[in-house]
Amino acid sequence: MSTDLFSVKDKTVIITGASRGIGRTLAEGFRDAGAIVYGTGSRPESVEWMAGAGIEGRAANLMEPGAMAAVIEEVHGKHGRLDCLINNAGVATNIPSLGFKEDDMERMIDTNFKGVFRACQAYYKLQRKSGGGTIINVSSVLGHVGTKLAAVYCGTKGAVIQMTKALALEWAGSGFRLNALCPGFIDTDMTEMIQSRPAVLKQMNDSIPMGRMGQPGDLLGASIFLASDASAYMTGQSLIIDGGFVAQ
Repeated sequence: MSTDLFSVKDKTVIITGASRGIGRTLAEGFRDAGAIVYGTGSRPESVEWMAGAGIEGRAANLMEPGAMAAVIEEVHGKHGRLDCLINNAGVATNIPSLGFKEDDMERMIDTNFKGVFRACQAYYKLQRKSGGGTIINVSSVLGHVGTKLAAVYCGTKGAVIQMTKALALEWAGSGFRLNALCPGFIDTDMTEMIQSRPAVLKQMNDSIPMGRMGQPGDLLGASIFLASDASAYMTGQSLIIDGGFVAQ
C-alpha cells in the first residue's frame, strides 16, 4: 500500500478554533504535511501568530451566522476548491447544571452546534459543484458518555455526532464524506481546571487505561487519516482518541 494514500500535500484545509490547543496543533501539523492551511479564531488578535507561521489566519466568530460562510467563500474563490473543513472550535465550562444561565447555554449551543452546522452548510453549498469534499467535525468522548458539571456540553457534543451521521447520509451522493473526531481528555487550556489540582489530575489519569491525559499531537494522525484518501470509504463515523477511556 502506497503511503501516498495518507498524503494531504497541496490540499486546501480550513481549521476553525486554530488559535490555540488542538486547533493550533492541527493547523501546524497539516502545514508541515504540505497542506495549504487556513486557521480561524474568534478575534483578530487570536490569529496574529499565523502570519509568520505559514498559515493563513482569519477572524471568524462562529456565533455570527455568516462568519464562516465568508471565510469558506474566500478560500474557495482563491483556490477554486476547498478539500477539507475541520470544525474544531468549541467552548466548555464547569458550571453546575442548576446554576447554568441562559446566556451560558446560548453561547455553548451557538458555538458547539449551530456554528458547526452553519459551516457544514456553507461548505456544502460551494463544494457540491466541485464534486464534494471532506468534513471533520470535532466532537468529544463526552458526546458518547456523560460526566458531572457538563450537561449542556455533553448535549452539544452528542448532537454534533448525530448531525455528522445525518449529513453524511444526506450528502454522500454528492461526493461528501463527514466523520466525527472524538478526543478524550486532552492537555489544553480547556482542561486546566483538572491539571491545576493534583488530586483531580491523579483521579483523571487513573481513570484512563493508558494512564495519562492526551496531548494535542495525539489527534494529528487521526485527523490526517480522515482528511486523506486513506479514509475514502469512511463516512458517518466517530473516531475516538481517548487512551481507552470509553472502552471501559
